[in-house]
Amino acid sequence: MKKINNVIKFPCLIKKKREKMEQIRDEVELILSKYAIDKSDLWAVSLAAGRFASINLEKFDGEEHTINFFKNCIETQKKFELSRDSSNIS
Repeated sequence: MKKINNVIKFPCLIKKKREKMEQIRDEVELILSKYAIDKSDLWAVSLAAGRFASINLEKFDGEEHTINFFKNCIETQKKFELSRDSSNIS
């Protein structure tokens, strides 16, 4: 006897949301990097981007979650830098 499977597989919305967020993150980082190079001021662009992020994230998630987000970003970057091969200058 043949089984018929009529179940429709829906896309994983969490995966799609994550992919969208990663794409936006990468595009915004590229835009900000290009702008910082154009203005020759990475520090000022970083401050502006951080201010924009902190103001809006605080409205969405509250102060504690926003501060924890920034702490997590810093820790992630530190771990990445420690895991890099310092002898590789490429």
